[in-house]
Amino acid sequence: MIKVDNEIFSDTLININKKYIISATIQERENYYTFPRHTHRSVEIYYFIEGSCKMDIGDEVIDANKGHIIIIPPNIVHSFYLETKEKTKFIHIHIDVNELELLLTMDNNIKINLIPIIFSIKYHYRIVADNNLKSLLYSIIKEKNDTSIISRTLCNLYLIEFIINVIKKEDITSLFSNFKNTITPRYVLLSFEYIENHYSEKVLISDISESLNISSRYLSKLFYKATNLTIFQYLTLYRVNKAINLMLTTNESLTDISLNVGLGDVQHFSKVFKNIIGINPRKYKQLLLES
Repeated sequence: MIKVDNEIFSDTLININKKYIISATIQERENYYTFPRHTHRSVEIYYFIEGSCKMDIGDEVIDANKGHIIIIPPNIVHSFYLETKEKTKFIHIHIDVNELELLLTMDNNIKINLIPIIFSIKYHYRIVADNNLKSLLYSIIKEKNDTSIISRTLCNLYLIEFIINVIKKEDITSLFSNFKNTITPRYVLLSFEYIENHYSEKVLISDISESLNISSRYLSKLFYKATNLTIFQYLTLYRVNKAINLMLTTNESLTDISLNVGLGDVQHFSKVFKNIIGINPRKYKQLLLES
């Protein structure tokens, strides 16, 4: 148990065999660097050590300055760019939170899973880092470089403490005072798994619900409550993200990529991609080559 003031947190489901932290690096960018609009299934954490940049998140453009921590939920389209030649240095962390639970016991003994709060943020979450938050992020960076089980466990514990301190700092727990149990339904996690395994094929909501032996209507309701997205929206974002990964890591043609991620012909792929990212995939690929 972890106690913060009068609130009790149960540090549950910390499985040492799980890699909740996908990547954790310190990066530097300069000379008007631009990374084009993209999306991830993971949560992203940025901590700006020096310099500044503009971040285009959802339909908002914000300033990210030295000392800022920016948290971006899954499936939010975003980009960042530098407005000067000056160097910007930042910590960049990707987190897989799909199976991570952090339980808060409220005064009425109702247990709340705080992880879905990350899904409830509309576009982003920006705070000014205190010394404790900075220390935890640097500790994650240090342990992530070690592949031992002990270091992986420490990374997970630092992550839990980081989340707790962010919640405490901003008093986010007040948002949950009237909630009942909000543990992410197993059906939603299984839906993620189904989409991962079948995104390149034709996928209907009925296909997923039948595989889980529940109704499409019930699954759609659970899914939207957990992610703020419809299943179709999530599937489309997942496919676009897969397409971006293929652009980054392969020399496949756009025609092959569109077919491989389940978006059909290249014209349809281009239309869907532009609706989400803001530019067509050909232009996006060109920007990647230039960055």
